Amino acid sequence: MEMKKLVSIEDLRTLKMISDPQISPTGDQVAFVVTVIDFPSNEYHSNIWLTNIQTGTIRSFTSGRRKDKNPRWSPNSSQLLFLSTPLKTPWQEKAQLFTIPVSGGEATQLTDLQFGVQSPQWSPDSQQILFTSLTPEIQTPDTDVKIIRRIAYRFNDKGYFDGKRNHLYTLTPSNLTPKQITHGAYDVESPDWVNNSQIAFISNLSADADLTRDKYIYTISCIDGEPTQLTLTKQVISSLNVAPNGDEIAYIGHDYRHGLATFQDIWVVSSDGCEATNLTHALDYDIGNSIICDTRIETPNCSPRWSSDGRDIYFTLVRSGIIGLYKLSRKNRTLQKLIGRIDHSVEAWTRAKNGAIAYTILATKAPIELWVSKNNTEIQISSMNLDWKRKRVISDCECFSFKSSGGHTVEGWIIPPPNFQHNAKYPLLLEIHGGPRGVYGKSFMHEFQVLAAQGWVVIYVNPYGSGGYTQDFQSQLPGHYGERDYQDLMEAVDYAIQKYTFIDANRLGVLGGSYGGFMTNWIITHTTRFKAAITMRGICNWSSMFGCSDIGWTFIRQEMGDMLPWENAELYQSKSPIHYVANAQTPTLIIHSEDDYRCPMEQAEQLFTALKYRDVPTELIRFPKENHNLSRSGNPHHREERLQHIVRWLAKYL
Repeated sequence: MEMKKLVSIEDLRTLKMISDPQISPTGDQVAFVVTVIDFPSNEYHSNIWLTNIQTGTIRSFTSGRRKDKNPRWSPNSSQLLFLSTPLKTPWQEKAQLFTIPVSGGEATQLTDLQFGVQSPQWSPDSQQILFTSLTPEIQTPDTDVKIIRRIAYRFNDKGYFDGKRNHLYTLTPSNLTPKQITHGAYDVESPDWVNNSQIAFISNLSADADLTRDKYIYTISCIDGEPTQLTLTKQVISSLNVAPNGDEIAYIGHDYRHGLATFQDIWVVSSDGCEATNLTHALDYDIGNSIICDTRIETPNCSPRWSSDGRDIYFTLVRSGIIGLYKLSRKNRTLQKLIGRIDHSVEAWTRAKNGAIAYTILATKAPIELWVSKNNTEIQISSMNLDWKRKRVISDCECFSFKSSGGHTVEGWIIPPPNFQHNAKYPLLLEIHGGPRGVYGKSFMHEFQVLAAQGWVVIYVNPYGSGGYTQDFQSQLPGHYGERDYQDLMEAVDYAIQKYTFIDANRLGVLGGSYGGFMTNWIITHTTRFKAAITMRGICNWSSMFGCSDIGWTFIRQEMGDMLPWENAELYQSKSPIHYVANAQTPTLIIHSEDDYRCPMEQAEQLFTALKYRDVPTELIRFPKENHNLSRSGNPHHREERLQHIVRWLAKYL
């Protein structure tokens, strides 16, 4: 019998990442994406796979282009459209639109656009395809000098886009000349067909749109005409879905009643325009999918979806570390949970006309796999990571909770080293999530398993301000960073040391990214109890972050109690870890990506300089050509090297 191996950094090369399950309208087949790492070429390769639900057969459907994704069935189930990055494309690997007959044959390339294609979708009659694409507002000058005119001119993972707008196009497979539908100084998001000649989308056509997060829903004729605004209230709107008869549009959004920490709701608005109705106002749940997982290839589309008869709306929500799929009656607003339990969270999903649901699941001890729910029976379709799982020692994960000194319950999880002994002592690592409204839950975390395999205990908790619980729990953080959230994290460490006697209280480490990086910076400047710290893509200075981040003037203003840095400099300073750096003594590793526009490189540089000047043991690891998403979708060589530095630093100081 082959001896099982501990989970290693290099296991990333072996895992198969399953995403974007798309069930056919007839409910008999599922198209989905399988992504693997090609380590020698330092790339991700993805192909579209098909499975027949009735027979259970599963096969690769596309190959040869390296990066196939976004499969979408035509309404008559005869074709799939998908996005692909053709080999040797002249457009710097921008995805183009393809179609392929489901019966087999060669794929047909439909577009060859300089800035690629996003969000493609068939029309209800299968005769047209809509999509969006970046479109220059003016002719691009022949120079590498950037002239910046908008306050929003770059975005993490997308790069610089000043002078370009994301506009709506249509084309027909018989006429491959794209027709631009929208024009002007605004961007189109989340388009969906109302009928064969009208399209709904999310945007903000106001002149000051860049200064806010306000979004509205519009419709436009794909024949001619200007956008018609349907919603009037200032809202953050993230996605929409048009009812089958085209009469109503369901969308996910919120009205700022608790600032950016407001729970999203399910709203509906008439396609003719009227006051929108909030269907879930009385529901104190976190709608969407905010659970963190480092082995998913992309964040799932959390759009609400109508039933085929228009009577119900389906959506996911998070509660206590589990994502469930729910059905909401449009008429009487009753809510029914369909799928979701411990180690069976719904990640991405689609529903067929016959009620069958294809979905991927999150579990604590296994990577993502594909399932189908049909006639109230749940069937596992894929087992692509089963062989890997059988050959690895995957550490157990135990949930714990405690009553904080603030009076609320804090939930967390602990992963001990594999084959640990209760009478031995092991170092403890505190992992802190990003967001700040991200949420840890019952999902497989490769990084945590790697750290446990080194002989360290890993705990990860959801402190005050995290998503996935109640509105009050989430909404109290803005303006109060480093207060109740910090206390919850310290009390979680205290609780774990008291409950789990195998933890060595004298060997503690802390690490986190984004908001978790901020909290790590706050911790090292407010306590010396930790022997090692690793701060990643973090924040140390809110004032400079306001002007340097791609979302600084909207997000940070809200997180600092709706105050601008020149209106309340004292608040910004008091919430910035750099202000307390004279207290820092903990050996600290700083990991940052040079193309991180969310938490820019200057945040790491400030902290490094201050710690180095004070003679605190520190190193700055700079990853070139990487952005804020390094740990999840950075290039494979860098993802492994990041983990190697983490293990090296912790081993040195613990």
